[in-house]
Amino acid sequence: MELLIGLVFLGASLAVAFVLPILSFLRSTRALRDADALAREVQVLRAEVAALRAGTTTAAPPSPADIAPEPVSTTAVGPGGPTLPTPAVADDAMAEAAVPPIADSATDSVVNHTADSIPEYAAVVEAEGVDAPAAVAAGRPMDGLEERIGARWLLYAGIGSLILGVSYFIKFAFDNGWVSEPLRVAIGLAAGGALIGAGQRFVQRGLRFFGHTLSGGGLVVLYVAIYAALHAYDLIGPSTAFTAMVAVTLLGLWLADRHRVEVLGALALVGGFVTPALVGGGQDRQIVLFLYGALLLAGALAMVVRYAWAGVAVLAYGCSVLLSIAWAAAHYRADAGLRTLLLITIHLVLLAGMVVALRRRRGASALAVPASWVLLTAPLLYHAAALWLIGRSQGIFLVYLLVATVAGLSVSYHAGWRWARTILLALVAIPFIDWMGSLIAPRWYTAALVAAIALYLLHLAGQWRDLSDDDPALPVPVAEFVHTHVTGVFLPVALYAFLDDHAAWWNAPMLAAVAGWNLGVASVVRARMPILAWQFVALGATTGAVAISEWFDGPVVAIGWALEGVAVGYAALRSGNRWLEGGALALLGLSALRLLEALGASMPVGTWPIVNTRTLATVVVVGAMAWLAARARDIPTLFGGPWARHTLIVVANMLAIAWVSAEIIHVFAERALAASTADLPAGAARAELGQQVALSVAWALYAVGLVAAGFRSGYAPARYLAIALFGLTIVKVMTRDVAELDRVYQMLSVLGVGVLLVSASYLYQRMTRTPDV
Repeated sequence: MELLIGLVFLGASLAVAFVLPILSFLRSTRALRDADALAREVQVLRAEVAALRAGTTTAAPPSPADIAPEPVSTTAVGPGGPTLPTPAVADDAMAEAAVPPIADSATDSVVNHTADSIPEYAAVVEAEGVDAPAAVAAGRPMDGLEERIGARWLLYAGIGSLILGVSYFIKFAFDNGWVSEPLRVAIGLAAGGALIGAGQRFVQRGLRFFGHTLSGGGLVVLYVAIYAALHAYDLIGPSTAFTAMVAVTLLGLWLADRHRVEVLGALALVGGFVTPALVGGGQDRQIVLFLYGALLLAGALAMVVRYAWAGVAVLAYGCSVLLSIAWAAAHYRADAGLRTLLLITIHLVLLAGMVVALRRRRGASALAVPASWVLLTAPLLYHAAALWLIGRSQGIFLVYLLVATVAGLSVSYHAGWRWARTILLALVAIPFIDWMGSLIAPRWYTAALVAAIALYLLHLAGQWRDLSDDDPALPVPVAEFVHTHVTGVFLPVALYAFLDDHAAWWNAPMLAAVAGWNLGVASVVRARMPILAWQFVALGATTGAVAISEWFDGPVVAIGWALEGVAVGYAALRSGNRWLEGGALALLGLSALRLLEALGASMPVGTWPIVNTRTLATVVVVGAMAWLAARARDIPTLFGGPWARHTLIVVANMLAIAWVSAEIIHVFAERALAASTADLPAGAARAELGQQVALSVAWALYAVGLVAAGFRSGYAPARYLAIALFGLTIVKVMTRDVAELDRVYQMLSVLGVGVLLVSASYLYQRMTRTPDV
């Protein structure tokens, strides 16, 4: 009896709280539609009247013979008063034409608004599914804030309040034992189905947004009911629950496809991806789980292809990543790495299909391009996951890198995105070079060397294929310059990382061979792409200089970066690209820092002064900066303007000063060491004193040379640097030479610097200044 009373009361509450308001809403909507139909009919009649009026005013005046006598009726003015003749009106249409319309009533305002907004009315009804008659009757635009609050926000709040209130009542009924557990689940399933059915009815009647909202709520109720049947009441098993939830997901996808509603599709996808977590079970069924996720991604791909739903694509991507992470956190084992890699590869292929679909239909949605960029992070995550799954498995690692390179080059070619090759090479080269440097198994040595050469040749072939499709008359894209240098640097660095730990004596011949190869490639591409040929010449010169430095144990990195900086700077001068300008300056700055580090280090005992690898490095770095500054002089707008060229010249001179100082220190250090070895402390002291005098005189002499060069070329920064160097020399003489040297060396230092200062002053007084640049 209590159960019957509870069900009756529940049904009555639902009718009062939910059904009756909906029926009232339907009746009011029908009335508004009838009013709108009447308003349209009146508008049509008024249009016909206006047409008739226009016809009577433009017609030719009738002749007197054609004028027929009009019937006359008399109207008494008063009892016994005179009567006035009035023309009889033929019909209502003529009366409407004779009397101008007066739009002072609510009906006329509705009619006028309807006539003015019929196109917007139809568009909004088709796109939004809003209750258009109500908006028309209100005489306001369809997309206003008031419409959003009244038609959407109040709907959300109302449905939420109704569900919350009914939930409280149902919980109260459950707590009091009015409804059994199977009946509770049945009520939930019935409620979900009823909401979906009611939503479809509303959609058919034109209330699309309202109906779709109810349908989405019904899907959620069905998921919750199945979950309760499985976990709360233990009425069904995991397999049955999984099948039922999949059926709900398919229903949601079908509704989304039928009505072309992206929100329903997104809701169904979320439910589908959450289904394994809702069902649970704790069992590791990896293949089934990932193939199930692939099916959901395939459904998302179908919707993206059909409707260009960017939100569905991004949501499916995020859910797929979360599904993989959740499985790995609970069930991953080291022996499942390869299987997992193959399964997530299927997901990656489907996501790549979404990117292609969004790119092809980017005009159908404003979010298509941003969503495609979000999905392009999938290969990066896949690459990181693949490296983690493979670990240090040598064979699988090499095969993966080769396959990834081939696939990436193919995708970049068909997509027409040249930068993808450089990004791909960076993603492959970094882990590969690290693996080459830590390789200790001899049986993999040959495979490692072959893989390095194969990766290099694949990128070279990919670049050649892309460039073969270009018009030779067009300038070479900047991406090709960057890819040329990155590819050219990859091979010697990878081989150097391997040989340095296993056969260091092969480094110099290897670098020389790579230099010859680059020069050969330059000769091949010279006829078709002269600018790109110069890049290969620069790579050949770079690796050749590094090979020479490696033979003589010199500062290899400084030479390599300097020559690379010159090559990139030359490409910047030819193309005018700001990114290449910045890259050239950065490379030259790094080479200057490494050269300063080498100049500050002590040379091995017995090394010849001037004729050594440190001098070679200085000549290369300083010459590179001077050459690039001279080339940039004719194009003052490049390299950030004149200041960058001035910086290159000043830094080159500072490096030259540092080299002169380092060589002087080396010469007198050799003498001091020889005196100490021969047990001649006085000779060692004299070598130290001579070193200080030589430094002061050399700095002052270099400053004089800068002054002369600055006057001769009219270049003011050279003279400013000379003044600064004079100042430094004077400070050194006054603080160190005078205080520490004996009288002879004091005299030599002060006299030498004084003579040079007077010479510089003479130049300033007597030389004719040329215009500064």
